[in-house]
Amino acid sequence: MIAEKVNYSKDVLLDPNCPHWVKFKGEKMKLSATPLANQPSEYIKATRDEKKVGKVKEVMVRAAHNGKEVFFHMEWLDAEKNLEITANDVFPDGASILFPIKPVTGKETEPPIDEMGKKDLPVNAWQWRSDLKEAQNTWAEGLGTTSWSEKCSITARSQWKDGVWKLVFARPLTVKENNPKKPESVQLAVGKTVKTGISIWEGSNGERAGLKAFSKEWKDLTLAK
Repeated sequence: MIAEKVNYSKDVLLDPNCPHWVKFKGEKMKLSATPLANQPSEYIKATRDEKKVGKVKEVMVRAAHNGKEVFFHMEWLDAEKNLEITANDVFPDGASILFPIKPVTGKETEPPIDEMGKKDLPVNAWQWRSDLKEAQNTWAEGLGTTSWSEKCSITARSQWKDGVWKLVFARPLTVKENNPKKPESVQLAVGKTVKTGISIWEGSNGERAGLKAFSKEWKDLTLAK
């Protein structure tokens, strides 16, 4: 996947309906259910059917950057707009983009995407939830280890209309770390390639936390010069 080099401002590209987005080549990413075996809750393992998890099967992703900030436009089908917890099995819709925090130089340095990384191979997720006003920056070193950063440089804008969610993430290419010895964010650069993955939560399907649809393999993302 290529993040196109553009001259548009953050205010322009943050609009999910910005007409410029359709000019960029998109990529349909196939999504699968997260394995129930990977869920930390025994209750979830006993009560959920893996065949019914991961209701969203694909998402169209486009990427761009203006030399200072990077932008991701995501679009997927969702017949029902969920903005809050309304029952024991209905939750807010959500989405995230995942990155290895450390540069990947080979298979041995590639974090397991289905386990949210592992010790010494952390991952960074940019998270959006339909019930929250702001995006969140999270990081993890394996299942059940997700932590939220106190400060977040990610901005997100979304719109649901006629059974379709459109979502835009924006963030500066590089961000200052609260603790450089334990980084919480991926650092990006023009001309460089990083790995990335996608997750989608369908709230009306009872999806939350580790129950979601996700891309089973890392995708290469290159920021065009």
